[in-house]
Amino acid sequence: MADALLAAIACTVLLVVVPYSDQTIAHPERLPVTFWGDLLAYAALAWRRRFPVPVLALVWTLWFIGGRWDIWAEWNAAWLELSTPTALMLVLYTGGRWTSSAWTGLFLGGTLLPAALTIVRMWTGPLPFPLPAPPDDLYVVSFVTCFAAWGLGRLRRSEAEAVARAVVREEASRTQAALAEERMRIARELHDIVAHNVSAMVIQSAGANAALLDDDKVSASAAVEAIGHAGRTALAELRFLLGFLREGPMALRPGIDAIHVLAEWLPIEVRLKIEGEARQVPAETGVAAYRIVQEALTNTLKHAGKDASAEVLLRYVPEGLHIQVTDDGVGSADQGTEAGRFGHGLIGMRERAEMFGGTMRAGALPGGGFRVEATLRWTDP
Repeated sequence: MADALLAAIACTVLLVVVPYSDQTIAHPERLPVTFWGDLLAYAALAWRRRFPVPVLALVWTLWFIGGRWDIWAEWNAAWLELSTPTALMLVLYTGGRWTSSAWTGLFLGGTLLPAALTIVRMWTGPLPFPLPAPPDDLYVVSFVTCFAAWGLGRLRRSEAEAVARAVVREEASRTQAALAEERMRIARELHDIVAHNVSAMVIQSAGANAALLDDDKVSASAAVEAIGHAGRTALAELRFLLGFLREGPMALRPGIDAIHVLAEWLPIEVRLKIEGEARQVPAETGVAAYRIVQEALTNTLKHAGKDASAEVLLRYVPEGLHIQVTDDGVGSADQGTEAGRFGHGLIGMRERAEMFGGTMRAGALPGGGFRVEATLRWTDP
């Protein structure tokens, strides 16, 4: 559209200015032939970016057969008097800017042809066809002028390509960052699913074995049932995770309500307390809350001892959801530290809290036991 507008304006100026200035409006036959060549050259500018090489070939041909080879003199004669030399510089810029075809360089070198013909005439005498009177510089300035126009186009092309490469690199960097974040998210989900459920099954199996040795069939049956529940939960969550990787979300993930079920099936006493006015929790916030509680209770199972108990507190406040998991267990010296208790689990809980603009901290209590606290800020449901 811009090229068509440029061509229309240039042709309009030619049609208005040149005939009136030469007072040939009443006698069009008096217009020089070069005028029609100029008009054709500027009309071709409408396709200069779409077909840069053919348009350059047409304008170069019109310039060459028109005989106005001193481009600098023509360009400076009168700025309103558009002519083919000016159009030639424009299409050479277009060739440098919008194409890498070797033909562009060939036509640029062709601007030296008048100089070569002039030198031949100086050495051999008159040629079988008339030539314009040679200027003092043998048309070298014409080549320099055209080369400057083409070079400016090449410079603009190089800048545009550099910007495009930078955009591609930035997009690739964003893609890699997104992939890394997705890998971390999947790793957190897989860790939480496997660590909790496998730990629960191992502990329950030890309890079932002890109950069988004591001939306590009721306790053994409860432990086996708990093992089955943990296994089914792990399979369901793994199935969801695999379905998400293959085809996207296929089922609801565990949320706030699932914390009640989690507390009921653990082989230790877990008290669940809710403070504040309960509200609808966004799905992603619910998943993060469930995973944090799950990881904290998993480490209670592994480190606090078989006689430990835990308390899960969910406090609804205007700023977000506050989670607190406290146990009264005991363990070895290093189990009272964050490193001894969590490892990757601590990293996962902290990352989940930070995803929602919250914080997370964990540590041993002065009188024994361990506490995990996290805050998840509200997002729109």
